[in-house]
Amino acid sequence: MLYTVLSLLGVLGALTVAAELIAKGTEELEGAIGQGMAGGVVLGFLTALPETIVVVVAVLNSAGDVALGSAIGGNVILFTLGIGLVGLVYVKKWKSPLKMVGDYSVEYNFLVLSTLALVPLLFYGRLDVFSGIPLCAIYLGYVAYRLKKFSKSEQRKPIKKSSLLYLVLGAALLLSLSKFLVEDIESVSRALGVPSVWLALVVSPLAAELEEKISAIRLASMSFKGGSIAIVSFIGSKIENASLLLGLIGVLSFDYLPLHRALSELIAALVSNLIALFILFDGKMARKESVFLIALYFVIVYLTLVFSF
Repeated sequence: MLYTVLSLLGVLGALTVAAELIAKGTEELEGAIGQGMAGGVVLGFLTALPETIVVVVAVLNSAGDVALGSAIGGNVILFTLGIGLVGLVYVKKWKSPLKMVGDYSVEYNFLVLSTLALVPLLFYGRLDVFSGIPLCAIYLGYVAYRLKKFSKSEQRKPIKKSSLLYLVLGAALLLSLSKFLVEDIESVSRALGVPSVWLALVVSPLAAELEEKISAIRLASMSFKGGSIAIVSFIGSKIENASLLLGLIGVLSFDYLPLHRALSELIAALVSNLIALFILFDGKMARKESVFLIALYFVIVYLTLVFSF
């Protein structure tokens, strides 16, 4: 156990370096390609990459519950604890509520679409090819729309080589460490005897997305527009979770994955999405909303644990 704790502390320190590199690279890239492409597509994809790998490996190894928990767990933690922490840091740093800037409505609208897609999925009760393909199409449509919109706009600044270097180094460090981080935390958590779906819902995203939360907090404190970029990156990566990752589980499953064993976790993801949509509807977030989201995370974690047994 001591070795695991020391390993965990070492990985956390290295992840902090990765977060700093990614945050710096994203801030520079935003000036060239805009908030939507830099935050929603590039940063959203990079930070969701560890989860994507976990989901694909898990489903190919017939660990459907782990894949499902990892896919939907990210939405629960980032749309409650993640956004709440960014909001608090932003208010403390800039002495004003976090305000969304730019064309974040694109991400908002696709988040609405991916959230609505969860409702018929709950009634359908399974992930298979027929439900997986439409879910994948939502994320591919989001990326295609962003690319089309970007191709019609003019770059405001040339892309710096340093920004790409920061992103590549940070992403490489993140990918090399995320596996060890998840393993270290899960080895401790298994000793507590919690259900595998709940474990994947809470522990895997908490570990795999630690860098994303650190990067977002750094962005919120580095520049006045950083809070908006951070929230857009959250939305972009969680559109991917609720659409592409769930879709991949259905497409890659040899038969189908029944959803009744993870019903409470899916409902938790749906509720988290709806609350985030409600709070971000007016394009700003104050301190009290941030505190509410942080408290909500712990309530959801407790309730899903209770209903998982």
